This record gives sequence, C-alpha cells and structure tokens, in this order.
Amino acid sequence: MPKKLPATDIVIIGLGWTGSIIAESMTKAGFSVVAIERGPWRDTATDFPPSYAPDELRYAVRHDLVVRPAQTTFTFRNNASQTALPIRTWGAFLMPNGAGGAGLHWNGQT
Repeated sequence: MPKKLPATDIVIIGLGWTGSIIAESMTKAGFSVVAIERGPWRDTATDFPPSYAPDELRYAVRHDLVVRPAQTTFTFRNNASQTALPIRTWGAFLMPNGAGGAGLHWNGQT
C-alpha cells in the first residue's frame, strides 16, 4: 500500500558531495529538504575500519562501490549519427552506488 509522505520544499536526488552541500545550505535557509539516494548506506567505522586491509578484489575487481550494468543501463555513442548502444563494462566510467556518491567511491578506492 502506498504511503503518503509529508510535503517538502526541495527534493535532492543523490546525496554525494554536491547534494549534501546543497541540502545543508537549503536547510540553513529554512527550507524543508529530502534527499533520495540509490544504494546502501555505508558506515565508515564498520565498512571501512582503519585496522582493515583494503580489499582489492572487492573494490577494484568486483566494483563493490559502483552500480552494476545490470542495475542501470547507460548508452554511449561517439557522435550524433551513431546508434547509442548499452555500456556493458564501465572501464573508467564508474557510477557510484550508495549514500556519499563519488566521494564514497574515490575514498573507498584510496
């Protein structure tokens, strides 16, 4: 059953670095703000503890911090005359997955 949520002034899609800065400035200005994020919430203390060795297989090979191609389809073409085709492997184009966005992804890689 659908649930009616309270009205809000601003909805932010993506609570990464940019979204969180905008959310803070809008709430300080007195607006009611809701942020919508894709993917899980990750906690630094439990997900990335300093005593834990970085897991290269988890992050660099299995891309744990990014969206899988099966979750979202992005298309690409080199110019307007080509047909846009789905991207099957990300390569350097890594879309973050989870609260924190690209900041989480790049800090996770580091």
